[in-house]
Parts: sequence; structure tokens; C-alpha cells
Amino acid sequence: MKNTLGKHLIIDFYNCKVNLTTPDDLKPLAQRALEVVQLPLLSWQSYPCNGDLVGIAISENAHICIHFYTILSYAAIDIYSFNTDLSINHMMGSLKLLLHSDSIKATSIRRGDFGIIRDMKPKRRTKITPIRRMKTTGSKIRKTSVTMFHMLRHPHQSHRKKRK
Repeated sequence: MKNTLGKHLIIDFYNCKVNLTTPDDLKPLAQRALEVVQLPLLSWQSYPCNGDLVGIAISENAHICIHFYTILSYAAIDIYSFNTDLSINHMMGSLKLLLHSDSIKATSIRRGDFGIIRDMKPKRRTKITPIRRMKTTGSKIRKTSVTMFHMLRHPHQSHRKKRK
């Protein structure tokens, strides 16, 4: 972490069991998350957004953006810290408790990583989807069953393919 400028945590909170009705209901969440890491809340802005709730909290070394989808009981939260020593995972833990979320999905990004150039190159992986895997397996089963059918029907013939 010595080569980075900050940490960015992008979190999805699913099935939140909390009753939030106005954008200002988000402020105590942000305040508590900042208190956990001993940061003061310097500025708070909240907005209604098409029935959803949006709030932005700014502190000395961090800021938090909360977007709460009331109909879905889902919260999308970004936590950015300018201080790499700050434990933003503690902030995430306090938000999970306050939102009474069933599950979360978090992505951590090291911002301003001035490491080796090769580290900055995106890594690609090919993934076979379950549907493709099922189709491939089905095709193999069909080929095997046709071969087995011919072997049972004509037991004295060689069914191996001849190599050239």
C-alpha cells in the first residue's frame, strides 16, 4: 500500500431491513461510519432522487456516498479514503450492522497505484458459462451414445477411427 494514494471501497448491501424514508435519514449512517475510525463529519448533502435516497458525507481524510433504493431495500455505498492507514473495512462493518443487511458484495480498489507498469495492465480470464458447459456436456453425451448404439448394433465391426 506504500505506492498508493488512497483506498476506495465499493459496496453493495442487499436486503436491508431498515426503514429510511427521507435523504436525511442517511446522515446518522454516515456519521457512525466516520465515528468508527475517529473522523469528524465536516459536510453533509442529501438529495431525493426519483424516490431513492442519496447522501454524501465529507470528512478530513475520507468521503462516503450512499445511494439507497427504498423499493429494493438495497444500498450502494462508496467509501474513499485519502489516508491509506485508515481502516475503511471497519466503516463497512458498521454500515452493515446499521443497515441490517443480509449480504454484501464489496470491491476494493487501490487508488493512485504507481507500481510496476505491468501491474496496471488489465488481466483477462475466459470463463465458461454454466449454459455453455451444459451444451458441451450434452454434445459429448450424444456423440458417446451414438457410438455405443453402433457398437451394440454391430458388435463385430471395429468402431475405432483409423489413424493415418
